[in-house]
Amino acid sequence: MRNLGVTLLLAATVCGAGPAAAATLYITNTKSDSVSIIDTDTLEVVGTIPLGKGKPNRIVFHPDGKTAWVVYDKSRDLGVIDAETRKLVRRVRIGGNPYNLNFTPDGRQLLVLDWSSDTGSDEVIFYDLKAEKIAGRVEVSTWPAHSVFSRDARLVYVSGETAGDVTVIDPATHQTVHRLVHGGGDAMGLALTADGKTLYAAAGENKAVLKIDTGSHKVVGEIPLPGIVHEATLTLDGQFLYATLRKANKLVVVRTADDKIVAVLPQKGYPDLVTMDPGGRYALVTNRYADLVSVIDVKSHTQVKTIAVGRAPHGMALRPR
Repeated sequence: MRNLGVTLLLAATVCGAGPAAAATLYITNTKSDSVSIIDTDTLEVVGTIPLGKGKPNRIVFHPDGKTAWVVYDKSRDLGVIDAETRKLVRRVRIGGNPYNLNFTPDGRQLLVLDWSSDTGSDEVIFYDLKAEKIAGRVEVSTWPAHSVFSRDARLVYVSGETAGDVTVIDPATHQTVHRLVHGGGDAMGLALTADGKTLYAAAGENKAVLKIDTGSHKVVGEIPLPGIVHEATLTLDGQFLYATLRKANKLVVVRTADDKIVAVLPQKGYPDLVTMDPGGRYALVTNRYADLVSVIDVKSHTQVKTIAVGRAPHGMALRPR
């Protein structure tokens, strides 16, 4: 194991990625120690990347699309994949127990959502990639899970899984500006509308998705759902919200115009995360206990295919073109 250094930065920046013929979706297989690569045009697996031991879980691409970064749950470190060569190039450690990652939209800083970190608190770590050092830490409630930036990148919203809250952070000053507590444990998913005015937040055990006004940071609506809500993802046109009820093995589709449920789709095994393909045609859903990704036609709200991947798929990351 080594600290993040110059060699990592070179691996992340020198190997440029040329124009891709098709978009690719990376799926981490937690029990296969690998990534499955899905072509979003053909909806077929086109490659597998070995990741080594450590239980790889969440995955995120750097905004330039050249590298994908992976969190290892068991070994508590990070892996860096060269997307062009499709190889793991480094294993590095930042924080004590990282769970999820994000990048600032300009790609300059890596956000590490850290559980029981090396400082003793659950926190969001801001790592400056150029300076090769931690630029700031923001203590949050227990188990920071998902994060999403405001459209102007001046704020970042972070969900707290066990606390049932959303923390609003100023990434420039590394300060908390607001904390909204809804109390629904097992809360994770966040989705921001295209105009940036409304944040959808999965309220977990409250069995609802909240609508938060980003101007006032107040809840302005609540969408009841038939189960504990995990993920919340908007279609590209913003007309529908996809929510996973993983303990109930269901995927729920909500029409955002009137917040009405328009479809409830049974899933085979613990549906976790949802990603929309770049063309807006399909929603792709990891089913962790069924070793597959289900494909949902967004127009008809029907499942049209399943894609076999590795064992226990969980994380998803779409490679930027």
